[in-house]
Amino acid sequence: MIYYIIYTSKPTGEITPETLKDITSVSEKNNPGKKITGMLLGVENKYLQYLEGPEENVNELFQKIWKDPRHQNVTQWIKGYSKERVFGRWSMGSWMLSYSELKKMPALADLKKFLDDPLNNDLQSKKFMSMMHDLLKMWIEEEAEH
Repeated sequence: MIYYIIYTSKPTGEITPETLKDITSVSEKNNPGKKITGMLLGVENKYLQYLEGPEENVNELFQKIWKDPRHQNVTQWIKGYSKERVFGRWSMGSWMLSYSELKKMPALADLKKFLDDPLNNDLQSKKFMSMMHDLLKMWIEEEAEH
């Protein structure tokens, strides 16, 4: 079983494509040794991250993020176990989106709802996991176009 955490945070500075690229670069170096994979989204000056891997390693990384002064309002929303990795093809993917872009992607409509109201009872874990799978598919398609 693969352990996962989904959390949000607000950066202390502005999220830019360069910011995400820098974070992804460091993650690509550090995560393989800890068997951690995942996806980091920058959406309207919020981070949404899905981390997966061995429970001890994921929790250790999450605690490091939680204590990182570059993050504020770090909140873990969902945690659990999955039979397989969602983002097993790389150590960390990243994608920067705006709310206007989310509106153009019906498969990701719940992502905006989650960011606006993470305690929304309509967003059950299975539904959110399905959305993350859709996000992965769309991210791969987007990357293939560039």
